[in-house]
Amino acid sequence: MATKTSSLESVALQNLWMHESPRAELVNAGLLRVFTHGDGCWMYDTSGKKYFDLCSSMWQSPLGHGRSDIPDAFAKQAKKMASAGPIYFTTEGAIELAERLAAVAPGDLSKVFLTSSGSEATETAIKLARQYHRLRGDHHRYKFISRYGSYHGAGTGGFAVSGRRHRDAMYYPTMPGATHIMPPTGTNDIVAAEELRTKIELEGPDTIAAFIGEPVSITEFKIPDKDYWPRVRQICDEYGILWIADETLVGCGRSGKMWAVNHWNVVPDVLIVAKSLSAGYTPIAAMIVRNHVYEAYGDNTPSPSVQSYGGHGAAAAGGAKTLEIYEKERIPELAESVGQKLMQRLQDARDRPFVKEVRRFGCWVGIELMNPKTGQTLARGLRGKYEIAREIIPRLLAEGCAAARMSEGILHAAPPFITTDSELDFISEKLHKVLDQLGDVIAKLPAK
Repeated sequence: MATKTSSLESVALQNLWMHESPRAELVNAGLLRVFTHGDGCWMYDTSGKKYFDLCSSMWQSPLGHGRSDIPDAFAKQAKKMASAGPIYFTTEGAIELAERLAAVAPGDLSKVFLTSSGSEATETAIKLARQYHRLRGDHHRYKFISRYGSYHGAGTGGFAVSGRRHRDAMYYPTMPGATHIMPPTGTNDIVAAEELRTKIELEGPDTIAAFIGEPVSITEFKIPDKDYWPRVRQICDEYGILWIADETLVGCGRSGKMWAVNHWNVVPDVLIVAKSLSAGYTPIAAMIVRNHVYEAYGDNTPSPSVQSYGGHGAAAAGGAKTLEIYEKERIPELAESVGQKLMQRLQDARDRPFVKEVRRFGCWVGIELMNPKTGQTLARGLRGKYEIAREIIPRLLAEGCAAARMSEGILHAAPPFITTDSELDFISEKLHKVLDQLGDVIAKLPAK
């Protein structure tokens, strides 16, 4: 327990191993914050200073902080039966969440496998893809194709199929069978989609189990054009390959629709949903599969995974309540409205010579930076660069905005869907101020 002579920050540094951030960033750069409470879009630290939650606590708190209805749903189920063990037994909370997910999922995605995190859901989907083909007699389909720059979770399989090769090199060798193609650029993406066909042919069509991809990836934040995902769907069908859509970041309204794939009118074989599924209030995620995938298991084959906390009743009840809120309060439409207003306030960022482009996907705006001396983009995350990104977070904190680590060369703003007009004015003012500061940094870059 922290005493009067030891701050929570010092205790955290002594005992708590923070995720990913090296000690130099936490201490030397002064990025560590201990938040004591939140209210709406704001978070308050131990000194009483408040920060606007600029990226919805890593894209997982779209309804803000301090709500009572979702925790109440969790507590109500926990008091009755928190967890029953997911093999033979379940709870009302898990059943309600599965029913609600099946009702709103695209197409005939209707079989719901509950986990505690997106990483666990991805691991399950990877196992499912291999198992699915073997159950159907295709014993050589074990490979996965994904895109460079993608991120699919912290598990062994998830980081193998992720495309962050420079960042993940220290963990080699990875799970065998993962191969990659370049991501779409947002224009003429038929070419990018056809690269999937080329990769399939080069690897051998009878060896590919699945293609996994985020509808929109955070690394370069390129929004695929109207042709990309329909062509990917067509190619996967042509070669008998499963398509796994990882909607961890963009699902549950972030895109302005309930599911990002709805923008392309396509249905994946497997859909991963996490983060916003409970609006950040409970650790819950899910893998949802189409009927034809589920039917391959027949009556005597067990599921591809088992997890003690999978389908935790109380956590699921929190997720079910969240989905009820999304429906009753028309949250995807609200997200789109807030995103449009934010874009209106930020689009003149293009006037700066070091801003290459400002893009929006629902309630998510990305400002891509460039070297004005060369015209080259600074969004170089595919190549493992991390130079300008480390300049962003300290400046945001100094202006009262809290955000997770940024992509290289892109300033992200993905606020809660409940952000008010006055709060949009606040973050717009602060983002423009931070952009001006970044301009001074970028001006020092070499002209080469």
